[in-house]
Amino acid sequence: MFSKRKLMNNMNLKIAAVIVAVVLWAFAKGEQTTDGMLPIPLRLRNVPEGLTTVRRPPETVDVVFTADTKELVKLRLWGEPYAVINMSEAAADRVLRVGLSAANVVLPRDSDVQVLEVRDPKSLDIEVERLENRRVAVEPVTDGQLAEGYYKLARAVSMPESVTVYGPSRIVRGIGSVKTAPLSIEGRRSRVEAARSIVFDGDWNLNAVPKEVRVLVEVEGTQVVHLAQVPIDFRREPGFSSVTLEPLTAELELSGPEHVVTRLRPEDVTVLVDARGLPRGVHQLLPDVTVPDGVKVLSTTPVRFTVTLQ
Repeated sequence: MFSKRKLMNNMNLKIAAVIVAVVLWAFAKGEQTTDGMLPIPLRLRNVPEGLTTVRRPPETVDVVFTADTKELVKLRLWGEPYAVINMSEAAADRVLRVGLSAANVVLPRDSDVQVLEVRDPKSLDIEVERLENRRVAVEPVTDGQLAEGYYKLARAVSMPESVTVYGPSRIVRGIGSVKTAPLSIEGRRSRVEAARSIVFDGDWNLNAVPKEVRVLVEVEGTQVVHLAQVPIDFRREPGFSSVTLEPLTAELELSGPEHVVTRLRPEDVTVLVDARGLPRGVHQLLPDVTVPDGVKVLSTTPVRFTVTLQ
């Protein structure tokens, strides 16, 4: 029996053999003429200086070719045909209407293939505007969640912090900032840094220089700290002849981002014991603890406070 590993080890050879067989079959067909459609790159030439298209033109056009079978195979495997549009007649704030035909297709020099038609698109309306540029800030984008118990030290930053955007004037003037492709931080426990390209919404003909930036996310773990001698914020109704609170301070065990909790002071948190609305007597009250965002209260000592109202 053949193992799965042996089968996979021979896969590349089998694929190559199939390709060779197809090519040999095509050549064996001789001079049989056939038609075939192929997407080919579309290029713009002779764009007047200082102008640009408002939207990006299609990257490819579908062209129908005719030739004997082996010539079509050669074109698909090794040829480099492309379609070209002459933009020399373009003017600012105008729409250039272009019909696409065989005359727009450039074939390799030694090709015996003929172009029957450009099938899709058959024509294009190309809106043209003045080219403008401006420097804008970069907004790094992150995706996913850090490992449990880990935090971003600060917001993600990009290097450089800004790029120059080039494009049609009315679009460029409306851009306040640009975003990066997302940087995944899923499950990470340490600093994350990688190159990410600048991305634009829609099909506007915009470009950034540089095209990509370094995105950096500083990561830190959870730190546990003890905060002693935290004063109590004690509140009660007036009118009692004798009021006591025991004890007068609390000890807290807190957790959170290292750079936050290691800087905490007693005045940064609030431990509230609220006896308002209670009658005379002895009461055991749970405190209400307020801490900065991102910080968790693990324990409070004591758990309950004794309030005596007489």
